[in-house]
Amino acid sequence: MLIGDAYIAIRFLRETPRRIAGLPTDASFLTTLFAIGVLATALRRIAAPALRVFRPRHPSFAGTMIAGAVVREAPGAVAGAPARDIPFAGPMIAISLAVLALGLVASTLGLIAVPVRSVWAALAAFGKGYGGSS
Repeated sequence: MLIGDAYIAIRFLRETPRRIAGLPTDASFLTTLFAIGVLATALRRIAAPALRVFRPRHPSFAGTMIAGAVVREAPGAVAGAPARDIPFAGPMIAISLAVLALGLVASTLGLIAVPVRSVWAALAAFGKGYGGSS
């Protein structure tokens, strides 16, 4: 699926400048990049006013204070009221949660790696069997 997506993206990047700007199909890579840059600049000038609505605003003072209070009170919510008297309770809780999250990410990547390895093995076997250099 990834190979098919890459193929479609390459075809799209070659076909778009030809249809929009009249760039020849056999143009060099640098010429194609230049044409894509010119098209992107033109689209940016058109799309920038419409996309201005979606730009994030700066946080207010009140929002910043609320975020600080949430960070300050998080250890008390996780470990209870006695955690406020323990030095470095907040960093210890944050580090333990980060280690837990990294462990979940690592196990998920381990589950994904098994099918990826089998796909690469199948592609290698296909190339070995039908490579044409026998």
